[in-house]
Amino acid sequence: MAYSTGTIAKGCFGKVYKQKYNDTWAAIKKVPQHLIRQHDLERESEVYKKANHPNIVKLLGKINLKDGKWIIPLEFIFGEDLETTIFKASQSKIQLTPSIKGTIITGMCEGLYHLHSKDIVHQDLKPENIMVEHDTNRAVIIDLGLAKFFRYGQNSAIDMGNEAYSAPEVLQRGSQRDQRSDVWAMGKIITELCARVRLYTPSVCPAKINDILKDQPYCHVVCRMVNPDPTLRASMGGVMSEIKRVGGPGINPVQKDYLKPATPHISVEKMSPAPGHRGASPMNRDPSLVNRDLSPMNRDPTPMNRHQQPMNRGLSPMDRDRTPMNRNPLPMNRDPSPMKRDPNPMNRH
Repeated sequence: MAYSTGTIAKGCFGKVYKQKYNDTWAAIKKVPQHLIRQHDLERESEVYKKANHPNIVKLLGKINLKDGKWIIPLEFIFGEDLETTIFKASQSKIQLTPSIKGTIITGMCEGLYHLHSKDIVHQDLKPENIMVEHDTNRAVIIDLGLAKFFRYGQNSAIDMGNEAYSAPEVLQRGSQRDQRSDVWAMGKIITELCARVRLYTPSVCPAKINDILKDQPYCHVVCRMVNPDPTLRASMGGVMSEIKRVGGPGINPVQKDYLKPATPHISVEKMSPAPGHRGASPMNRDPSLVNRDLSPMNRDPTPMNRHQQPMNRGLSPMDRDRTPMNRNPLPMNRDPSPMKRDPNPMNRH
């Protein structure tokens, strides 16, 4: 049985055109008014506002209605989708050297980590929805039309996506898509990028990854990402340090332009507050308890643990000058107060 990468949804969500927008090239998404509900448009606008990151496609300006279609101006990426890079080598302009692979993988994982830190689930990750910029090899996650806010088990959108990159719990048990299913999809994409082979979805598991990647750098971290048990599967926050370490040097620095605040022109009439405005869920706090370094040696020093300043140290008789001025030290230079004389048992060696 073949598993389709096509989005599981009724109808068409519109088309994308390359057009000029405010003197720059843009990817203009045009969606017929009757195909998108006001609530969904508000949610999509909120997603773009919160997902301001160099590895996430940007909304360039105001969403407006023209000739019966919603006009959504998006950043145009001068490059190719990862589907072409991986599976259509003859058409690709990208040479997949280890360094370039590291740049692409680190970038798309940084983008997904940022989405999850904002409680956003992409739902439809696949190579076609990741662009790679030709000049910089910057990876950019696109197509946030199905993205949803997910907190405390509550969704802001219906579950949709594609079969080929659906996690086992989604494909077999019909579980709702969440951050963990996004992580599974990203693990599969990384494997396909490294091996340049299309994986049969039901076969994806740690044993299969070990068989394909063997001793390659990303083998261990991807095995953690595709654990069939979502409760044991790693989070993006839990794998980012290893992803960066394996990616090594040569990762393109973040360009400051991409970190500017989201455009203030994004507006939809009577926009309702999305669930994304609530407090962060325990799943998405950064970093997770699993990844914190709780060693006492690495904790931030508390006032009780800080070194005493020279002005608070008591002067020994050997160090005092014999002049009358120094015979009786000022109160601020006398022996420490009882609180400092008897340190708390928690702080003794």
